[in-house]
Amino acid sequence: MGRAKPDSRQGKKAKDPNKPKRATSAYFYYLAQCREDAKKAGRSLSKIAEFTKECSEKWRNLGKDKKPFDDLALADKARYDREMQSYGGGRSRGNKDPNAPKKPLTGYFLFLADFRERHRGKDIPNKDLLKMAGEEWRELEDHEKMPYEKKSQEGQKAYEIKLAEYRRTGGVPQSANGGGASAEDDEEDDDDEEEDDE
Repeated sequence: MGRAKPDSRQGKKAKDPNKPKRATSAYFYYLAQCREDAKKAGRSLSKIAEFTKECSEKWRNLGKDKKPFDDLALADKARYDREMQSYGGGRSRGNKDPNAPKKPLTGYFLFLADFRERHRGKDIPNKDLLKMAGEEWRELEDHEKMPYEKKSQEGQKAYEIKLAEYRRTGGVPQSANGGGASAEDDEEDDDDEEEDDE
């Protein structure tokens, strides 16, 4: 009979309530029209599968009469595209702040960088290289993984410090001297310039 389907509700992401409603197809507009016609005729829609099958058959034979439904679908597609342009997505990659601190690499990715370096110049496809690296990582003892994990933890601490600074300043990058010139320094520079002018 086949494999049992996993519970699809388990790992489903929550829907974004602000995301625009998808564009409706011409066929769906036609089905809505069929439902309206059936209601007006007083026809019962209790056997929805049969009703849909009947409408589907009519849709296939419609030919040039599909045009009004195609026009509705085209207009709705334009609406959807317009709304998606302004929506931009919950966390779009294009909106990422270039000044935000970069997350540190995990111990495995630090190991992977070393592994790639050791195998540089060998003609190994990337997929096979990753498979080999994963196997080697799993076989490493904890004391062998420790340098990578320690380096990762140090990177995490540095990242948290940079992130706190980034949030404190509101994402404005600091100058190389650790915060830039103060307002008092600017006033002194102005005074010096005035004396030079005299």
